[in-house]
Amino acid sequence: MTTTLRILLVDDHRLFRDGMRALLATYPDLQIVAEASDAAQALEQAAAVDHDLIILDISLPGSNGMALLRDLKNRPQCRPVLVLTSHQHRDMVADAFAAGATGYALKHESYGDLVEAVRATAEGRRYLAPQLAPELLDITPASGGKASRGVLGVLSPREREIFDLIVRGETNAAMARRLGISVKTIETHRTRIMHKLDLHSVGELVRLAARHGLLAA
Repeated sequence: MTTTLRILLVDDHRLFRDGMRALLATYPDLQIVAEASDAAQALEQAAAVDHDLIILDISLPGSNGMALLRDLKNRPQCRPVLVLTSHQHRDMVADAFAAGATGYALKHESYGDLVEAVRATAEGRRYLAPQLAPELLDITPASGGKASRGVLGVLSPREREIFDLIVRGETNAAMARRLGISVKTIETHRTRIMHKLDLHSVGELVRLAARHGLLAA
């Protein structure tokens, strides 16, 4: 008799959830038993529905995806989590594994790779999308442990300091007074921060900080 793998799918896009349900329905051993579109629903379903695996998109509206991942993994009877997302930034991958993910897959992978990701993660095997593996082997330990870098690991100590002030709403002039440097130097740091994080506005910086629980840093 085939053992059915019961899956909780967490993603805010209904069309994507429908697509995953249709894909996995073609495999007799894979079944989506519950769905959630935000963090509150995810925690509720995780507590109420018997499941073997959680598939999680860490970009959820109004939610800190990494904090949700940690909350799910801190449950008394936690299940393996496969992060399934569009984000390919190495620090996002590092943070996901540090928060407790067992697998990290990309939404544009082939159907075959996605199914392999689901099965590998459910078995507790570390999975990393083939497109990411070559450059990320150094931040994904073979079993458990903390990833070596956080999402802001690319920033210098001064840039991190300025990042924190920006997301708290400080103006360039206020930051310059606080740090004892010129406004021009602040502007140079801001440009470098945007470039290193591949972001283009203060709004994107704030959303990044919110996703990773950094607004109170």
